[in-house]
Amino acid sequence: MRGTKQANEATAKKLARELGQFRENPRSHLPAMEFSGKLRWGRTDPVTKTLSELEKIIKKKDDLKWLSKRMMSKRGDDVAKAFAGSLHAAHDEQFTMVGQFKSGSFGSGSYVRRGDGKPGYLAGIQNYANLTLRMLPWEDHAKRGMHFFSWEGGFVCTGPNPNPPKDWLADVLKRSRFELEHNEIDGHQVWTTKGLDAEDLMNGAPSSTGHVAFRFHNGSVIGLGLDALQTFSKKDSPFVHHLALSMLPPLLPSILSMDAVWKPEGWPEDRELPEASVEGMNKVIDAWQGLSMNEGIVASAIKQTVMEGIEDGVLIGETWLDGGEAEALEAALEDSSGSTEERLLAAEIIRLAITEPHEDSIGLRIEAKGSPEQREERCLRIMPSAACGDVLSAFWATHGWEALEVLGLEGEDGKAIWEQQRDAPKPFGKFLKGLDKAKALAQQKSRFPPCEEAGVASRMIHGYIVAGLTQGMGSVERKATARHASIDEAAASWAWLVAVGRSGGQEWHFEANARDRGGVWAVPTGVLWALGKQLLEAEDDDLDGLQNEWNETFETLKTTTGHS
Repeated sequence: MRGTKQANEATAKKLARELGQFRENPRSHLPAMEFSGKLRWGRTDPVTKTLSELEKIIKKKDDLKWLSKRMMSKRGDDVAKAFAGSLHAAHDEQFTMVGQFKSGSFGSGSYVRRGDGKPGYLAGIQNYANLTLRMLPWEDHAKRGMHFFSWEGGFVCTGPNPNPPKDWLADVLKRSRFELEHNEIDGHQVWTTKGLDAEDLMNGAPSSTGHVAFRFHNGSVIGLGLDALQTFSKKDSPFVHHLALSMLPPLLPSILSMDAVWKPEGWPEDRELPEASVEGMNKVIDAWQGLSMNEGIVASAIKQTVMEGIEDGVLIGETWLDGGEAEALEAALEDSSGSTEERLLAAEIIRLAITEPHEDSIGLRIEAKGSPEQREERCLRIMPSAACGDVLSAFWATHGWEALEVLGLEGEDGKAIWEQQRDAPKPFGKFLKGLDKAKALAQQKSRFPPCEEAGVASRMIHGYIVAGLTQGMGSVERKATARHASIDEAAASWAWLVAVGRSGGQEWHFEANARDRGGVWAVPTGVLWALGKQLLEAEDDDLDGLQNEWNETFETLKTTTGHS
């Protein structure tokens, strides 16, 4: 028969023991009835009716012929049929073939198939030691509004009112995965995990690490710290499941309410959390209470939903700051990977992003080596995995130039360095290590007047001269002898090669028209080259005069190239 197996020795002994106790005292397997009233319209409750039916069976517990008929009855109570079948099986001397019952909610157990009773009901009666499975035969009664509570010390029905017995909660908590401290405050029983203050919990006060409170309608309270919730492992029984499956129906809202408390470190004590954060916590609690959320992620989900609801300031990991003080930001970045200079620059760039917001940097969430995600009407978030370099990359285009001032790079010097890193980004650790060299290069480049309102050819010559004098000739020469998109670009390159004495043997790279035109342009280019050398070597007092000469010569170049 499907679902039937050969009983091993351990299973046979267990069933013999369970059924022996059942035959000896059948009433011990029934729920104690704590409800003695009548339902509306004077009706008798369904549990009392079933218990009356079972009492008739108990009186015939040794009449196998009568039990055989009762367990096969087409009419009557389903619990009674399973009860009669189990009593009949209790007379067996050996148990060789057994059924195997499995339920995601009630658990599993081996049982003797006997009669027309439901498999789950037979398993529940014959496995009374299973505190959850023993309730299964009464599931239809629970659907009709009756409430049951099961624990090691008892099994009761409280009727239409879910009133947990006094000893039920203490026993359920004793068997949970948490080590709980018990206190009595003003006559109410309070259980807390380590680190929670029982009186604060009763009064609804916040805790340093956050917690979830189970507030029973009878006044009892359980407080679970978020740090304790995070210890959940695969081998643990989820606490909410453990609690809910000790009662039938397993509806926790019928006996308690739940609330969560958590605020990020640094959040002002006198400031309430945003409505979105509170609503988010309630949704997490509802999902957990409804047995649809893994207990292992509850603490994390509470924290994340709170932080995602905050609209201003900046969150660095789980620490909130208003973002106005660079020193505080730098301290909060202490655990983020990066050098001291990276941390200093990252703190300043965050401060600027908060105090001088740009439309492209509002509400960013920054993670490790990923593109920042922008969210509407939300605070900046620096995730724990993000390094200082990730922060700098996210804000460099919008606030990098101003942030360089914290390192002493201001004005055009800072702008040149900022642009170079923006256009050809390097890892920020490497970038900052080479900052002294970059700073010196920026200072050199700043001595050359900008080439505003110039044509393509004169701009190229300007760039060749500045790069050749500040960065070396090799890279510029390679660029000058590369393929060009137009005659003017080729002519500008040839003009520079002639002016600096690098044209020998390079003729084959250029058409005759480009060489002819570039040869004419080489005259003012040579003058600019000589002036450029003087600009780099000049004292500060002589710069203005040389820069004026440069501008005059550059105007000549623009005229010569046809772009004046």
